[in-house]
Amino acid sequence: MAAQICYSPAELQAEQLLRLHSELMVITVTCRQSSSGDNLVPAYTGFTKRNISSLHEAEQTLIRYFKVHFGGSGIDRLDQLRTRLGNEFGLQIAHVSAPVFCADRRDKVMSYYQANADEIQDEVQRMMVSEKSYGHACPNLGDTTRIARKGQ
Repeated sequence: MAAQICYSPAELQAEQLLRLHSELMVITVTCRQSSSGDNLVPAYTGFTKRNISSLHEAEQTLIRYFKVHFGGSGIDRLDQLRTRLGNEFGLQIAHVSAPVFCADRRDKVMSYYQANADEIQDEVQRMMVSEKSYGHACPNLGDTTRIARKGQ
């Protein structure tokens, strides 16, 4: 039965948005400063506040998915996903070292803090194609479904 379970485009997009958010959190905690010395904590916090509606909607999308496919409240599965995502980036740090990881990624937090909703949406769409996912996309559902932004 598990082989038949798959993500709709909205569910895949939700996971990728949470992946981006988790990556930014790990970068912030690990690197602390941008290459120009900016404190990453306010930038990460600002990104989170500015995108809280989309992040909440992504979580709700995945909670519904987990409820339907695995039972329970879905929240425990969402927590597991968040932990897996954080650990995934932690493993990347372990493989290359924190200084190398930070040299490569520290400015990503500032970039996405300054990005508008369309730029973030474009990145998530790119990630849907290029990044791994913990669920696979359902066949023949297309790739145009987007998580609606507040006010749309």
